[in-house]
Amino acid sequence: MSWKWLVPALVALLVTVGCGHNKTPKQKEAAVRQWQEARAGVLFGLAKDQYKNGQFDECRISVNDGMKLAPDHVPLRLLSARVAIEKGQLEVADRELSAARKVDPKNAEVDYLSGVIYQRWQKPETAYEYYHSAAEKQPAELAYLMAKTEMLVAMNREDEALKLLQEKVVYFEHSAVIRDAVGQLLVHKGKYGEAAEFLHQASVLAPDDLTIREHLSLALYLAGQWIPASEQITKLTSDQHYAKRADLWVTLGECQMQSNSVRSARQSFETATQIDPNMASAWLSFGRASIQMKDHRRAELAARRALSLEPQNGQAQLLIGYIRLQEGKVAEALTAFRKASALDQQDTVSLCMIGHAMEKMGNGAEAIKFYARALKIKPNDELASKMMASVELRE
Repeated sequence: MSWKWLVPALVALLVTVGCGHNKTPKQKEAAVRQWQEARAGVLFGLAKDQYKNGQFDECRISVNDGMKLAPDHVPLRLLSARVAIEKGQLEVADRELSAARKVDPKNAEVDYLSGVIYQRWQKPETAYEYYHSAAEKQPAELAYLMAKTEMLVAMNREDEALKLLQEKVVYFEHSAVIRDAVGQLLVHKGKYGEAAEFLHQASVLAPDDLTIREHLSLALYLAGQWIPASEQITKLTSDQHYAKRADLWVTLGECQMQSNSVRSARQSFETATQIDPNMASAWLSFGRASIQMKDHRRAELAARRALSLEPQNGQAQLLIGYIRLQEGKVAEALTAFRKASALDQQDTVSLCMIGHAMEKMGNGAEAIKFYARALKIKPNDELASKMMASVELRE
């Protein structure tokens, strides 16, 4: 064990104490104190190994024995607090940290662990103050900075958290963790392109971290970078821990659809439905891909399956409407589009498709009303604007 080196020192110290018949009382007291501190150090080494191995009960015994010998031994107090936190004894941990802080007020770990306690107590403001103090005392410790920014996010101060992390990116030039955090905050703010850049850097620094690769995949997808996103997701799904993620297969399929690889997309969607047969969105995506391939039968089956899972799903009715249009059954398509609009009155696509069906039935004036309703909901809607301009030109 790492603490065995102290045994010879203890033996030498024992000899010194045993032979010190001519020492003054103060010298004897100092020698005893030195002996106790050395023994406490040995117990600390033992306790630290026990803590690492998850032997918390044994660790508690060793820590208590050590603190009896050296009550002001800060590392023992910190380890005692850690054990208490692991056991859910937060009040005990808080007392240990208060004692440690009196002995060593400049110790950053004391403040950090206090932050952990107050975070568990759901007091983010107090936890933030402790994390901030820890980061100020020890700026090179990334864990303290990350804890501080986590509390800023918890307090809805995301802009401050993002600014703080961006200012420290260069300082922690080899850290994938900080770049991953910046990327996720940028995704949350809708800055997908910037997010992808930071997440790519993180992935280069930690190429085996699949969680970072997943974050990168999502950012690329949201940024509309379909091919790079497909490449990242393909690498993810080749790993056994990600191969059964239906949501990833759906995302891969959407990327492939956008890249005009419809056949590959349908295969990805089908894989998603096999992994999770109760995932309505996977069936809808499979149905849309089937429509693109003119496979009305499988598209219909997919739409019906989605409706059986979610009877109030407007997108399923919309899909049925598309199928009926391709079959030339305009009146039935119009009925399906109306159902879709009734289920989601803010959906501009269903309103546009009602208008489109009406145009096909020769009712351009009514079609314009539905395009106008869509534009009222979403003034910059591209589909509604094009359809409105087209019907007005013909009229």
